Amino acid sequence: MSCSLAARSGRLYKLVSMARRALPMVVLLPLAAGCAAPYVLPDDARVQDFGSAGLRTPPAVLAAPPSARHPVASAAESLPATAVLADYVDYALRHSPALAAAYQDWRAAAERVPQARSLPDPQLGIGLVFDQVEQDAGYMGERYSISQRFPWFGKLGLQGDIAVEDVRLAARRYEAQRLQVAEQVTGAWFELAWLHAAHAVAAENRALLVSLESMTRARYRVGEAALADVNRVQVELGRIDDQLRSLEDSRGPAKARLNALLGRPADAPLRTDFGKPSAQDVPELPRLDDAQWLTVARTYNPGLAAAEHAVARESRAEALARRDYYPDVTLGLEYGRDANARMARMDGGGADTVAGMISFSLPIRRGRIAAGVREAQARLTAAAHAARAEAFDLEVELQRALFAKRDTARRMQLYGSTLLPKARQSLAAVEAAYLTGEAGFSDLIEAHRVVLEFSLAHERAAADRGRAIAAIRSLVGASLEDLQTLAAPQTESADE
Repeated sequence: MSCSLAARSGRLYKLVSMARRALPMVVLLPLAAGCAAPYVLPDDARVQDFGSAGLRTPPAVLAAPPSARHPVASAAESLPATAVLADYVDYALRHSPALAAAYQDWRAAAERVPQARSLPDPQLGIGLVFDQVEQDAGYMGERYSISQRFPWFGKLGLQGDIAVEDVRLAARRYEAQRLQVAEQVTGAWFELAWLHAAHAVAAENRALLVSLESMTRARYRVGEAALADVNRVQVELGRIDDQLRSLEDSRGPAKARLNALLGRPADAPLRTDFGKPSAQDVPELPRLDDAQWLTVARTYNPGLAAAEHAVARESRAEALARRDYYPDVTLGLEYGRDANARMARMDGGGADTVAGMISFSLPIRRGRIAAGVREAQARLTAAAHAARAEAFDLEVELQRALFAKRDTARRMQLYGSTLLPKARQSLAAVEAAYLTGEAGFSDLIEAHRVVLEFSLAHERAAADRGRAIAAIRSLVGASLEDLQTLAAPQTESADE
């Protein structure tokens, strides 16, 4: 009877002991898990509203292709032989290494949010008694503890807010990088198109000079032209040949630049006929005055929005630094087992203990904390000044781009509709007069030079206009459709 009772008591003791050992885990593990939830990155790789009612969400400037989420260029993918500017921009958005890096920075920032919102890892402790108070005493026991540190009220929330602002900042930078890639590809494309057009114009004028040289030589043989005229036309041919070689050599760096923006090797093949810049279909921008353009840019420019998110981030960082004046709290449980009390437990007693613990950090290094607050304040002030500088730079760059657009449009109209047609008429008249002896050879050479210069100036103005429009779209940060929508009410009110 007594043996059976002792066995049952032993089994009961084991169950109670196991329950006591598990008690700290049961109580603290739910707390130790923290309250952080995964922060899911939007699938469409566009700037999203991350929960702030005051966050501006501009419309998509360029639709992000699916491969922007996994921007690994395919070796088999190539540009078609008849690719136009829009094809080049679309290809760059899917294969640009700089854009891929910006997107991965955004993803990395999103993964920091659950880390910032999570509680610190719990601490598990095991204690063994190695020293004995009495020489003949047995093993004195073991100690098991588990504890969880809880930051002061508001710290975790501020850490999460800082991480979310970092996500918004990275998202704005990603969109700014997209706009910059589109602008750079457009600029490189127009530069290469201008080089091809300039080479074609120079080659055409060289052919005219070759025919003029033949005509001058024929007239020289019959005594109707001087040797100086032959030498003069040969000098002009040499000048044109040098210009052609320079334009030909300039294509190499221009192609390498465009290929680099496309995420391709420098020697990757490109189309050989880009067409003249003046023949390109460049989208027209709505008619807004400078003040209206600046208002739109301040509303939608992602670089300016990124600077504002940087200010918001540093503001929360300054509030977090002030929380360091308050202590963190650590809660825990400790279970103690005495090996010498086993027989006492079997007799209904027992020396096992379960103790609760609470501890506080001591923020006594006030100088260190104050220095951290001052550092955060300085960073906040610096971010505010950087945001103001960004706004000023945006205004300057936008004014410069708007001026370039107006100036290039004026030059295109001047050369294309007025100066170049008149220069060609003048060349035809001088050629006819030269054949009859009514015009000198110097007049003929000068007429050829004017036509060449005006032709190049017209194509240069067209290329610069395309680059200026791309710069305006990049600085404004809104699509053409949205710009037309914004301009519509103003146009109607102006008509009234």
